[in-house]
Amino acid sequence: MAVEIKKIKRPIGGRQFGSLTVAEQSSLRPSYVEKKPPCMDSCPNGEKIREYLQYIAQSEAYGRDMDESIKEGFYMLTDTNPLPAVTGRVCPHPCETSCNRAAKDKAVAINSVEMFIGDFGIEKNLPLRKLTGEKRKERVAVIGSGPAGLSCAYQLARRGYAVTVFEKFEKAGGMLRYGIPRFRLPGNVLDAEINRIKDMGVEFKFNSPVGKDGLMLGGLKKEFDAVFVGIGAHNNVPLGINESGISNVLSGIEFLRRVNSGETPDLASHVIIIGGGDSAMDCARTARRLPTTEKDTVAYRRGKGQMPANPEEVSAAIEEGINFEFMAAPVSVSEKEGGILSVVFQRTKLGEKDASGRAQFMIAEDEPPFTIGCTALVASLGQKPDLSGFEDICKNLKKGCLNVNDKCLISEEDNVFAGGDAVGFWLVTQAIGSGNTAAFSIHEKFGGEPAPMDNRQVIGYKDMHLEFYNESERQERRNRGITSVKGDFQPVVYGLSRDEAVLEAKRCMSCGLCYDCGNCYMYCSKGCVKMLEKGNHYEFHLETCNGCMKCFESCPCGYISSS
Repeated sequence: MAVEIKKIKRPIGGRQFGSLTVAEQSSLRPSYVEKKPPCMDSCPNGEKIREYLQYIAQSEAYGRDMDESIKEGFYMLTDTNPLPAVTGRVCPHPCETSCNRAAKDKAVAINSVEMFIGDFGIEKNLPLRKLTGEKRKERVAVIGSGPAGLSCAYQLARRGYAVTVFEKFEKAGGMLRYGIPRFRLPGNVLDAEINRIKDMGVEFKFNSPVGKDGLMLGGLKKEFDAVFVGIGAHNNVPLGINESGISNVLSGIEFLRRVNSGETPDLASHVIIIGGGDSAMDCARTARRLPTTEKDTVAYRRGKGQMPANPEEVSAAIEEGINFEFMAAPVSVSEKEGGILSVVFQRTKLGEKDASGRAQFMIAEDEPPFTIGCTALVASLGQKPDLSGFEDICKNLKKGCLNVNDKCLISEEDNVFAGGDAVGFWLVTQAIGSGNTAAFSIHEKFGGEPAPMDNRQVIGYKDMHLEFYNESERQERRNRGITSVKGDFQPVVYGLSRDEAVLEAKRCMSCGLCYDCGNCYMYCSKGCVKMLEKGNHYEFHLETCNGCMKCFESCPCGYISSS
């Protein structure tokens, strides 16, 4: 047992079954049924979150060395995610939003523990594990080395496939390298996790674009047995306000790529960033660090509550002194003397929600336009894939992205698969998950085992008994405490210490799976529950069960079902 629980006195026969004789047994019969935890269900790449948290949390109770438990937790995590130190820094952690612990006090800091485990793997130089020593005859080409391509290459390599990754840039990583600032994702962390994939035998060919300016997809289809298209989305969505040809109007993608490649763009004193997503926040915080920038303003056409950006990134931007102009849509931009840009905005108002659930915006015709002067304008409204040279797989696009089935397959006859931003999976974890799915599908197509199916019921907090758990304080990562960000591209967040990570793992309530609290054994008055060897939990012997269901009522994690 790792989680501290309360011992609550239960009345004998709490459901009026206590007086029944064996001959009058109730139809209610307990059974142990594993449920799917909601954190895993909401993780786009299906990380075994409960498993690695509990393995670390129970280390002392089961007499394991803590380093060995963290190491095994690393391998549980990397079974579906080869980039834990990366996602521990940049994932918006939807798993925490669905964590049942939030109904008790605060959600488990899963993302923080993931970062700790990922950094532990780098510190200890842990290699990724292969699933077989067999070398298969099939060869697979992966186009693009972003999170989707890296994930697909990893899952195939560990199953014995020969994988070649074609990358148009000089280094691997895709948007992880060229679209996320180094103060959020240090280059050495990214390099360390990519190098582990290289060490599995994956071949990387850099400066090797595929499409109209390089290799052709048709040639790769002939040379390789299967092709995975993970080209990302490196084309910016234009503002559409006559910005073309005006100097110092940049796309967010171009701006971040230049800075991450070592350049220092001179945007002068005042930068306006258009957009409200994570990339817009990255652009704003990056511009704030440039030597000449004195002021930067984020203009967004909706309100703060409608911003798609991670709230943590918005808060960080505000703390760093970035200005926000909400309910403002740009309508035109013009260039004045001395490199000054004049951007005209119109106030907006919100309307009904669209199909995605976001409130639509419209111009507030009754309010006059207003102008903001600046020295540079950065457009960060979104990205789209560059599909030039991929026309033969673009016959049925979906919102400008490649259209795939649930196996990430585009073309059955050509064995062409796709994932990541190219198919509209915008989160890094979604990209990793799509790479996993494509790899499983490729493996199945060539005679390997099919992708695992998970039909377990997802357990919610209402199906648990939270009164048995003690409240506990959430362990938070700390900001570095920067007084001035000017020129400072060093990481801004400190990870959890070892002790903090273990404490946080112990906050996991093991939703839907036994963690040896012993309540069912202790509360059963009929001796129906038998204790097994430590770590193997318990089993029911129902010969004397009278259906009182005290075991069900005292199982904190909801592992016991009644039928």
